[in-house]
Amino acid sequence: MREQKGHIYRRYSHWYVRFMDDVMQSDGTIKRQQVSKKLEVDYGGEYRTKASVRKFAQQALAPINSGLLIPKSTMLLTEFIEKVYIPEHVEKLHAASIKQYKDIWRNRVKARIGGYTLREFRTFHGQQIMDKIAERDGLGHSSLCHARAFLSGAFKEALRKGYLEGYSGAKHEPANPMQNVKVPATPQAETDTYAYSPDETKAMLSVLRDPAWTIVLTAARTGLNKAEIRGLRWEDFGGQTLTVRRSVWNKFENAPKTRHRKAPVPVRKQLAAALEAHRVRMGKLAQPSLPIFQAGNGKPLNLDNLVRRVIVPALTRCAVCGKREEEHKPEAHLFERDNSLPRWHGWHAFRRGLATTLNSRGVDDKDIQGIMRHSDIRLTQNIYMKSLSKSRIAAMDTLESTDETCTVLAPSPKGPVN
Repeated sequence: MREQKGHIYRRYSHWYVRFMDDVMQSDGTIKRQQVSKKLEVDYGGEYRTKASVRKFAQQALAPINSGLLIPKSTMLLTEFIEKVYIPEHVEKLHAASIKQYKDIWRNRVKARIGGYTLREFRTFHGQQIMDKIAERDGLGHSSLCHARAFLSGAFKEALRKGYLEGYSGAKHEPANPMQNVKVPATPQAETDTYAYSPDETKAMLSVLRDPAWTIVLTAARTGLNKAEIRGLRWEDFGGQTLTVRRSVWNKFENAPKTRHRKAPVPVRKQLAAALEAHRVRMGKLAQPSLPIFQAGNGKPLNLDNLVRRVIVPALTRCAVCGKREEEHKPEAHLFERDNSLPRWHGWHAFRRGLATTLNSRGVDDKDIQGIMRHSDIRLTQNIYMKSLSKSRIAAMDTLESTDETCTVLAPSPKGPVN
């Protein structure tokens, strides 16, 4: 292909170079057409003539003349994300991740990308986007990391599929321009994520009835997250272990994210007795293929509804008369919350609480990681995760060995919970 010098022209206070390029059309075809690119220098001072900016035009045309760039890289970044990246990559993730990434795209990133093509997007463009999101949207550090990961994933997908090759344009520019983008500093959170203490768990159990009592005990004793608890079926309960084979988020069922999350979870005496009692109460509904904690229609119980309708009201009672807030009437006194009962901080606080409690009781870190089924452990630790070690079972026993309360099963339930 003949080397292009391009046509340099000025428009207002900016210099541009016009040249021919193979451009990918919206229907996927390639068409050679005339395009213009703004040079990295403005009109004025020593840059008042075409000759003075010729070197900048040569730099802009260098990737075109080298023949290293492919036509697919002329695709708009927004078009690639919506037509390729989201349908072929994002939508294959877990349902919760799909929603998270689509929300990031629609609400944070899309309007800030502009009309850049894949080959034009640079690291400083990515940095500008991240800075604007941090400044105007007030997101925390974790959310900003997700936004950067979304864009970085888009360019990784473009490289895998051949839309980008080697370098994204300028010499020495990384193929993935988000690689060197820095997440802006954000104000430190006023409070850390919460972890329930053993005393708080006991206080909850003292005022709850089944099935909320057994569900809370399961969360506190196993460290399973909300989606994993909803995904439990009777076939997963072996008397001494619970095996996580799925997670249920909203109406979507997914396999565990990693093989480590499939590791069997020890079930000690108190929880095993509670689950067996729950099986008896379920009667014919305690089928192997049905959820352990299910609603009246046989579907996994909505734990958010359980919190709103049962758990929070049970934890919000008057310190004077003992009545729940919704039952309280301003007769002789105003409602005064009983602060001896813990406040609700979400299901994941049980998982954090389990790890924190085991650590405070001197349990080895490797056993805690095994119980939590974390994947960021060494190869030798992965070997221990293949089966239940005696030390891991002993670690779980430490929870019951010091319990002085909640040694009986829950009182009988009253009425439906969902």
